[in-house]
Amino acid sequence: MVLIPERFADRLDAVGSPRPSLSFADPVVDAAVVALLMPGDRVRERDPQVVLIERAGSMRNHAGQVAFPGGKPDEDDGGLIHTALREASEEVGLPEIGADVVGRLAPVPTPSGFCIWPYVAWAPEGWQPRNTSENEVAAVMTPRLSVLADAHSVAGKGVWKGFAYEMHSFAVHDPPAWGATARIMWDLLERIRR
Repeated sequence: MVLIPERFADRLDAVGSPRPSLSFADPVVDAAVVALLMPGDRVRERDPQVVLIERAGSMRNHAGQVAFPGGKPDEDDGGLIHTALREASEEVGLPEIGADVVGRLAPVPTPSGFCIWPYVAWAPEGWQPRNTSENEVAAVMTPRLSVLADAHSVAGKGVWKGFAYEMHSFAVHDPPAWGATARIMWDLLERIRR
């Protein structure tokens, strides 16, 4: 069982904390995702579930991959956290109001030219995700954090434009969660365990 520690938000970067500098010069396109935690066992801190999606096969980028709800900013978004929550509303039916955003994880640059800004939020009590965008979402999954921790493996190490990273994988779906999603999940689990 994975227990969320007291003062968990203190282990995350603040939502409004300064943008860290990235170690490569090529331009990237910002995107934002949200790791939505769903309370478990009637107590928020006990083995919560996390909302993941399988992206539709017709998507232009990362088709068929397991991901957190999220995407690229719209012109009207009031910042990247708004992007992440808006996308979660569009993809899994998250209410516009009610998610409790507790912090941010480390940004993840990708070889496809994106920099993903991951936020962590508690979903509203009693809310259940559903596929609200069949054009973008093939499936919605809600594995418990303990299941994700047990399904973790490292396939090796990679380097992209001087950015070194471990290649994590979480075998909770076919295909498994890998790439940027797996790096974000690993960051989340490590911050919980610290």
